[in-house]
Amino acid sequence: MKDNKNKTLETYNKIAEKFSITRYKHFWVDEFDYYLKIIEGNKVLDIGCGAGRDASVFIKKRLDYTGIDASDGMIKFAKLRNKKGKFKLMDFNKLDFPDNSFDGFWASASFLHVPKNKIAKVLKEAKRVVKKNGVGFISIKEKVLVDEEVVRDKRYENMSRFFAYYKKREFREILENLGFKIIKIMTKDYKGKDETKIRWLCYFVRK
Repeated sequence: MKDNKNKTLETYNKIAEKFSITRYKHFWVDEFDYYLKIIEGNKVLDIGCGAGRDASVFIKKRLDYTGIDASDGMIKFAKLRNKKGKFKLMDFNKLDFPDNSFDGFWASASFLHVPKNKIAKVLKEAKRVVKKNGVGFISIKEKVLVDEEVVRDKRYENMSRFFAYYKKREFREILENLGFKIIKIMTKDYKGKDETKIRWLCYFVRK
């Protein structure tokens, strides 16, 4: 799986500029509004911030925002897009923050790049850095046929990215087994330009 991780990271570094251009419109509208209602405090860690699309919304709402990503290409464009943002190059397998540092975490379409046998470690790290009663948002893709796969995306020169998929109950049970309280689960259906249908599973959790 290390090779898949490196290939995925290499892909994001190479497609960072194009990704930034195509990922500019606020996507998680209802989810973001609900997140603001349940968070106690304003210090948020965006785990896998990409090119800074969600950062723009957090900063506009005057939250104390920090975005991290393992792709230096993505961090570069996140900084260009958000002059007032705080961004750090960091692997979310090992977060370089003390325990209880944040009021909440936001993990939009990032944990789906983690192999299933590694997801518990990543979730524990996210839980560790938020305070007691801190909240989290996680969005992943629903499983249709396979658990995991490497996808070559024609939008990005057929470069490879690794994805893990889950059934709704499957991921819920993983979260509960790690001690998260499930606040709410939302689904979001999306049809890409190639007519591919995707169902996003969105989990709101509390430590």
